[in-house]
Parts: sequence; C-alpha cells; structure tokens
Amino acid sequence: MSTLYRKYRPQLFSEIHDQEHIVKTITNEIAGNKIAHAYLFTGSRGVGKTTIARLLAKALNCKNRKENSFEPCNECSSCTEITAGRNIDVIEIDAASHTGVDNVRENIIENAQFKPTQSKFKIFIIDEVHMLTINAFNALLKTIEEPPAHVIFILATTELHKLPATIISRCQRFAFKKITREGMMEKMEGICKAEKIKVQKSVLEKIINKSEGGMRDAESLLGQILNLNLKEITDQDIESILPSSDLNSVVSFAQAIADGDGLKAVEQIEQQATAGANLEQFILDLIEVLRAAMIATTGYEIKNLIEAEKETLQNIKKISEQIPTQKIIALIDSALMRKREIKLAPIPQLPLELLAIQFSQANYLPPNVGDTQEESSSQKTEETKPKNFTDSIKTAIVNLTHKTVPKTTLEEIKPKWNEIIGGLSQKIPYLTFILKSCTLQSIDENGLNLSFQFEIHKFKVEEAKNRKFLEDEIEKIMGERIRIFCVTQSASTITEDDITLNSLATDFGGEVV
Repeated sequence: MSTLYRKYRPQLFSEIHDQEHIVKTITNEIAGNKIAHAYLFTGSRGVGKTTIARLLAKALNCKNRKENSFEPCNECSSCTEITAGRNIDVIEIDAASHTGVDNVRENIIENAQFKPTQSKFKIFIIDEVHMLTINAFNALLKTIEEPPAHVIFILATTELHKLPATIISRCQRFAFKKITREGMMEKMEGICKAEKIKVQKSVLEKIINKSEGGMRDAESLLGQILNLNLKEITDQDIESILPSSDLNSVVSFAQAIADGDGLKAVEQIEQQATAGANLEQFILDLIEVLRAAMIATTGYEIKNLIEAEKETLQNIKKISEQIPTQKIIALIDSALMRKREIKLAPIPQLPLELLAIQFSQANYLPPNVGDTQEESSSQKTEETKPKNFTDSIKTAIVNLTHKTVPKTTLEEIKPKWNEIIGGLSQKIPYLTFILKSCTLQSIDENGLNLSFQFEIHKFKVEEAKNRKFLEDEIEKIMGERIRIFCVTQSASTITEDDITLNSLATDFGGEVV
C-alpha cells in the first residue's frame, strides 16, 4: 500500500479541509489574474502548506484552465508533471539541506534569470525556509523583492519567528490553522471507504488525538493501521501501534491525588505497571486530563477539550472544583517534567510515584500558592521556629518569594569563573563546555544571571542536578550560596559561526544535543 498522505493529497482547491480563509483569497487571485510575486505560508506541520503551494503552481501553469476559473484541469501535461513532481519549471527546494548562500545563488538566484521552459511561470517552492542562514536570506532578498515577471516564490515555514522581517514584509502572508477534528474525521472516513476497510470510529478518534491537528500525521498513523490487512479494525487491534491507557484509570489516579489519598494513587500506578501499560502514555493522558480540569475552572465546557463518556467528564469537572487552580498548574508542570524522566528512571514507575506522593499530601503547597504570600513582614520575623511540617513548608515558601541581592558582586565572581566551572570538569564535562560559552550578565535579587545562545544549553543548566552542582561550586569558591538565573540571548545576536557550538558540544558527553 502506498503512503496515504501522498496517495490522497488534494488535487483541487475544493478538496482542502479547514483552510477556507486561505483558499478563498488565493483562488480569487488566480481567477482575477492578480497574482503576488511572493507568498509566505506559515503554520504547524501537516496542515496543507505544501499542498496549496503545489495547487497554486498547478493552477497558474495549467494549459486548459479557463478564464475566470481557478481549478487546475489535472489532465494537461503541466498538471500531471507537477502532480508527479517532475515539472522542470516548478522547483521545490528543501531549505533544511540547502542552507548556505552558495546554494541560494546557484539554485535560485541564477536559475530565476532564465525563462520557464514550457510553462507560463517558473515557480520556486522553498520548504522549511527558516533554515536558511542570515547570509542566504540577504542574498535572496533582492530577488524576492523584485523578481523577473515570470518568477513566483512560495515560501513555507513552521517557525515564522526565525524569518527576518525584511523577508516577511516582501511576501503575501497566509497563516494556516490546525485541521479540526471534524475535518480530520471526514477525510479519514473517506480514505477508509476508498480502501474498503472498516475502522471503528473510536480508533479514528484516537488517531485524531495523537495527530494534534496535523492531517499528515493522522494519515501516516492511519496507513500503519490499514497495513494490518484486516477487514475490520478495532481498538484491540491497534494496541501495538497506538498504545493507550484507560482514561478512567487516569481520572481515578488524578482523583486520588485530589483526595489526598497517596496510597490509592500509588496502587493505581502499580496496577498500570503490573498490567504492562505504557507509562509514558499514562502520564500524557494525565496531562490531558489535568489540562481539561484547569481550563474547566474558567467555565469552558470540558466536552470540547477531551473525548470521554459523560461520567468521566463529570469526574474531571469534580477534580477542577476540588483542587485550587494554582495546584493544578503545578501538577501539570511536574507531570511534564516527570514524563521526561520515565525513560531514564531505574524503576519506570518511580517518576509517577514521586508525583503521586508529593501532590497527594494534604498539606502540600506548590511555590507561590497559599496564604503565605499575603503575610506581612512583621508576622514572618516573629515565626522563628516552625510548629509543624505545614509551617515548615510555608516558611520555606515565604523565604523563596522574598529574595535578597547576594553580597558577592559580578566583578568579584568573573575572575573566579574559570575556577568555578573547572570544579565541574570531572563531574559533568559537557556542562563545563556550556558554561564556558555563556555570558555572566549581572547579579541581582534573582541571583547570578547567565545568558546562553541556545535554549538547549539554558535547559541543561536549569536541570535540578546541574543547577545544584554549579551552585555548590560557587558557594565553595565564593563563600556564599548564590542562585542561578538563566536567560537566552536574542536569536538576532547569533552568527553562523555560533551554530557550530551546538555540534561541538557532543564531544563533551553527548547529552547537550
């Protein structure tokens, strides 16, 4: 069986799902012969950017398209060649593998000067255009601004913020939406009918949940399922392809935390582990349930957020009313962190057990939650000795929310920086490399402010164990415990040479990238 997203790619504008605001504008331009010289398509993966780019190219070069119409005929030599990807006047370029200025000059700028061989327009479709270097963008700028009359550019990207404003301003921009559940369901039911295979609706709903609004992702998963070569496909048949956890068990686990019943929560985890359930999926479902509970606190209808039975939705609503909103947010933050730890943990269920026990404690308050923020400074100084565990937690929160500027100055710490990070060379060698490339910005109430060129470097230093090691070394050398506060430099300050730092980091432990 061929790949479904290629086999069933729309060949007419009328077949496009959920991008009516884009289709209407572009088809009016085609019919009215008011074509722009450059288009910019933005949006997440699998929402139709490349499909509409090819349809636009096909319609403009169609030899049989009638006046004031916009649909390609799909029969002429130009249409069939574009569909097959072999039309020499429609040039598709993957910017991820052609990032440099030399490639742009050779494949685009020089090529644009020649008239199309057999079509009306020479059309450049540049996918993942944000991957081009700054120099490549600068070289392309003049050609995009004033291209020859026979040239049209169609740029596509999933990361608009990485494009220079000078490029964006020279294009007609279209923002693609994620595909709706209804649109995805309609398309997949049509594919199942065409393939003459019956698939339970609950299976298609699971595919939709996994696809996050991307039609290509949904069609790829559906292709895997249809390759089972069964006449009828049920939930049981797809367990190996779409591992799932019982949503009622997830809700029961969340309810145990809400009730402060740590024993029941741990028992739920043990049952899942013993049954061989996918714990990563379990925590993903937990995040989905908690998200629904969080948004439900605003009065939004849960049924619009999560597919479940009426009783299950009522239980989620109950959780949203039982747990303070800030605690739900803290739960989601912790669940996201624990998900990353499942693969690394010596005992797979340990991260979930930590989450369960931590948040099921009746007196547990996450940072910045509770009445302690409203206590006056005079009340805080009077409480010199916590009366019990709850008071101890509250006192710690008060101390965290009232920061003081360290006595150590930036001028004092800079000469000692190499000595500080040198102490980490045996413990965490890759962290030493990262810290050598960072900038010491300032010391204030947040602590020592470090600036990094890459998000991944910032995240690594912020990991609990790495942060502790660094703060320990600072205390050892400077004689004062100083907190670490990390920020990322603006992307505009990063040069092409800086990009090599990320690849070099693999020589220092391989965990950085």
